[in-house]
Amino acid sequence: MLYVVGTPIGNLEDITLRALNVLRDVDYIFCEDTRVTKKLLERYQIKKPLVSYHQHSDQAKIRQLVDLIRDYNVALVTDAGTPGIADPGGKLIELVYQQLREVKIVPLPGPSALVTALSVSGLPSDKFIFKGFIPHKKGREKFINEVLSADQTVVFYESCHRIIRCLEKFKMQINNDNRADKDLSKTKRVIVARELTKKFESIYCGSVEEILDRLKQEFPERLPKGEFVVIVG
Repeated sequence: MLYVVGTPIGNLEDITLRALNVLRDVDYIFCEDTRVTKKLLERYQIKKPLVSYHQHSDQAKIRQLVDLIRDYNVALVTDAGTPGIADPGGKLIELVYQQLREVKIVPLPGPSALVTALSVSGLPSDKFIFKGFIPHKKGREKFINEVLSADQTVVFYESCHRIIRCLEKFKMQINNDNRADKDLSKTKRVIVARELTKKFESIYCGSVEEILDRLKQEFPERLPKGEFVVIVG
């Protein structure tokens, strides 16, 4: 049996009783970074064999994982959040469906950064678009245009290394939009969330220009490590 287990995105107390029971009962735990998952398991005094699986795992490693799933009860976790959501776990799950039809796949709901941020955005969420991580280079401008032209609320992820440049590009793109008859960078509502559920959690709400100013004032040198959730209304 393969259990797809959601784990905390920051605060280690954000884990379900069911998830803890499964992690205690399985034979193996597949995880992105064994060091990260080890901290969670130590917090709850769980000792299990950990096997790494990430986006750079080669075919030999993936075949080994499939063999383990065939013969044992396995839990699949990610470093933070729910496996398969902007995460390489989805590829492994697809392989199980293709090659191990006799294996039951059981989802255990858990934290998700996009839903956590969306829940406090105040923006319409009956319909929304999740676009994963914004491209580093190629396709970045196209991505931004798609976000700005969307009819629904849009959610995406960005790193601390590029969030300022990302917001500046959004501001420039909005101001260059020929359809706009005013500076929409001051009116289009945006939510930027960092360190969700952690000690220094920060949620910024306002226009692109306002959030840019706040980030530059709070972090004049460089932003702390971590990923950002960006929501555009």
